[in-house]
Amino acid sequence: MVAPNSTGCLSEDELLELATGGLADAPAADAHLASCATCSALLAAAVRAPRRGWDALAGQTLGPYQIEAQIGAGGMGAVYRARDPRLGRTIAIKVLHDQSAAQAERLAAEARAAAAIGHRAIVAVHDVGVADGIAYVAMELVDGQSLRSLLARGPLGIARTRELAVELVDGLAAAHARGIVHRDLKPENLVITRDGLRILDFGVASTTANPRVVEAAAGGYGWLTASGHGTAGYMAPEQVQGSRADARADLFATGAIVYELATGRRAFAGATLEERLSATLRDTPSLDGLGELAPIVERCLAKEPAERFQTATDLAWALEHTTTPTAARPRTSRRAFLVGGAAAVATGALGYLAGRGRVKPAAAAPPLRWLTHRTGRVYTARFTRDGNRIVYGAAWDTSPLQIHLLDLGSGNTSVLDMPAGDVLAVSPRGEIAASLGHRFVDHQSMRGHLALLSLAGGAPRPIADDVQEADFVFDGKIGSTGEASMLPSGSIAVVRASETGFRIELPLRTPLVEEKRWITHMRVSPDGKKLAYLLHPHTDDDQGGLVVLDIATKTTQVVTKGWISIAGIAWDPAGDSIWFTASREDLGNTLYRTSLTGDVTPLVTPTAPRVRLHDVSATGRALITLDAWRLRAMAGERDVSLSEVSAVCDFSPDGTQLVIGELGGVEASIGTYLVPYEGGKPLRLGPGFPVAMSPSGQRVATNVHTADKLVVYSTTSGEAPSMAAPGFVTFARWIDERSLVALYDHGLWRLSLDGQPVKLSDVGAPFALDPERKRCAFVDRSHALRVLDIASGTLRTVPGDFTRAFVCGWPTAQRLIAVCSTTTPLQVGLVDPDTGARTRHLEVQPPLVGLKAVDVFLLHADGQRHAYSYGQELSQLCLRG
Repeated sequence: MVAPNSTGCLSEDELLELATGGLADAPAADAHLASCATCSALLAAAVRAPRRGWDALAGQTLGPYQIEAQIGAGGMGAVYRARDPRLGRTIAIKVLHDQSAAQAERLAAEARAAAAIGHRAIVAVHDVGVADGIAYVAMELVDGQSLRSLLARGPLGIARTRELAVELVDGLAAAHARGIVHRDLKPENLVITRDGLRILDFGVASTTANPRVVEAAAGGYGWLTASGHGTAGYMAPEQVQGSRADARADLFATGAIVYELATGRRAFAGATLEERLSATLRDTPSLDGLGELAPIVERCLAKEPAERFQTATDLAWALEHTTTPTAARPRTSRRAFLVGGAAAVATGALGYLAGRGRVKPAAAAPPLRWLTHRTGRVYTARFTRDGNRIVYGAAWDTSPLQIHLLDLGSGNTSVLDMPAGDVLAVSPRGEIAASLGHRFVDHQSMRGHLALLSLAGGAPRPIADDVQEADFVFDGKIGSTGEASMLPSGSIAVVRASETGFRIELPLRTPLVEEKRWITHMRVSPDGKKLAYLLHPHTDDDQGGLVVLDIATKTTQVVTKGWISIAGIAWDPAGDSIWFTASREDLGNTLYRTSLTGDVTPLVTPTAPRVRLHDVSATGRALITLDAWRLRAMAGERDVSLSEVSAVCDFSPDGTQLVIGELGGVEASIGTYLVPYEGGKPLRLGPGFPVAMSPSGQRVATNVHTADKLVVYSTTSGEAPSMAAPGFVTFARWIDERSLVALYDHGLWRLSLDGQPVKLSDVGAPFALDPERKRCAFVDRSHALRVLDIASGTLRTVPGDFTRAFVCGWPTAQRLIAVCSTTTPLQVGLVDPDTGARTRHLEVQPPLVGLKAVDVFLLHADGQRHAYSYGQELSQLCLRG
């Protein structure tokens, strides 16, 4: 007999029994339904949802698919294993209980939307259709275990929970970017496979329900539609209340799932639907057992959407910056992430340069105070003289780079009324040295127009153009003037590019020191007598060391060197030591302090893959950012990244596939992959980093971290011959099936499966081959467009100025060289190789949030398909001490 339980409400099983068996012998339930609007509405909707004997489909044909067996069933419908005889593959077929025309159309629309996501964490949708009056969706068949079955064995632990959460949120971010919200995330819909976590029912569940329906789902936990739908215990409060639910509802569900994975307990438990819904609206779960995930889960489970993480990207950033003993992520130098220096990933993987400094044990780390909470990137930050305010440049969300003023006492932040730009320095008298129009000029270097302005207000005063960095020079004796005044240009040191490399000027336009290597993070000592700066081997590499320059004698001293990553320095207030952030090993950056004789002391243990120091106050408080850096791979407007570091390397000849190098993360093994351009399951060819695919599409040359050869993977067999190389090859393109042109050490070489390397040119850069594969075109270091005849080795120069441009293709139909700008939005033009005449072709705007730079852009031979990799850096500003 069906009757209300002790809470007065009916369970899902009872409601389903009433819906399918009628109300004849349930007087107690009748009485309750008469007084409970919630149960009455749920039952009415459940009755309206028709049910058919879908088990009869087994062994039948549905459209082109041969149904083999039922493999799952729930309140919404049933899932079958089926065979697609046309492609010879096994798939999954889902049919719905509600087979109305409206539901069939909505199912088709949502399935198309889900298919457009093209993310490997989301189950691929192959087809939708209607056959014999039955609407269905054909999907990828996923082989794995659901999180629900794993939870039956107990909690997964903090480290494993965090890894799975990162995978889940990365998939959500891809879907949300397409405007698709799941609204029914739960452990039953998440499956762990050999390739990682997969999200089921994406884009299907969110539109298949009638309003206010409750039905039984796997495991006996129902789902309810209230402006969308969800499962009781995982759905957000706004869904329970029937209010509008957006992407933040998925983040609430993620919090509930993370809670359960880590603790083994449901965040919102209850014996009945009503109990779980009430708990969602009323209760705050205990955070015991969540460890460092506690603040993240607490924010996810906020009752008000405005108090949660606002985007999946925000949540991903927070998860990546939790401190778990086993969660340290491998990292390599910045150069290793770039296609132009892709093979150098082996350097980071195999070791690092021997350091000179003597490292002492770390002291206990003081707490961090988070100063920002928005999505975007902090560029540069500086204390004011009193240490009570912070001036920083940041690009939040899709806004341009702007200079902000933060008051530490009140917490108020304002945006300075001035053109877009970044802060370079703040003087003790309250002047700001700003870089207006601060922009990337290549993969890493940024420059702008140097201007001075006062914190007290007023228009910026232009000082110099094309400046990378600047700092004020003071003698440490600042008098009380009562008013801020502008400094003469001679009191400012700047870093600029030169014809041979980089130089420091003091005063302006007067070289103080010149280097062939990349100078960054220049800072003047408190007494104005010394300069400290970082020196890197290349502009796409943050390996290097710390140098101190005596301004009077112009002598330099290498204080510490051999860091696999070093970025961010500041003088100690006493002027006898320097703080910096760096990494000796393949792990996250750490905050250090070094004496001027090279005695290095760690100041804080790693808290993020990338900690970056900005400034140190007079009282010894450090201003740092926690930066999450990613390299995203894009096929047109589709994100096809498999991990947090995905580099586009080449197109297949027909343009249907991309060759992508994966450099790690929780989603993919490091290696060489073929990824369908239109979305689909990637194919891993093997370890190493790819450089080129052959004209037939049957071979992929790959750098496997061995300096003297490339391994050639076959896309059709298991063969993997090798070809001799002059060193770590960073870029290549095949001439034919047995030889290629490779870029090595700024020169071009011909490599072959049949012989030794032959040097073709002493100059070179990433290039494109002409349609006949007889010439290659590139923009050299002097910004000239050069064309090399491969057979003769003859080089000629194409007329025109190609500053801040690189070659990205040589389309077959137009027979013109495609060049792309290094600045965004990307401007792709077509250049006549004989006359230099240039016409506009494409404009591409990479995603703006956290956009750092575009590392590679490829235009396919058809002149339309394009792919690129762009750097994304998301950061939060923090105060240490």
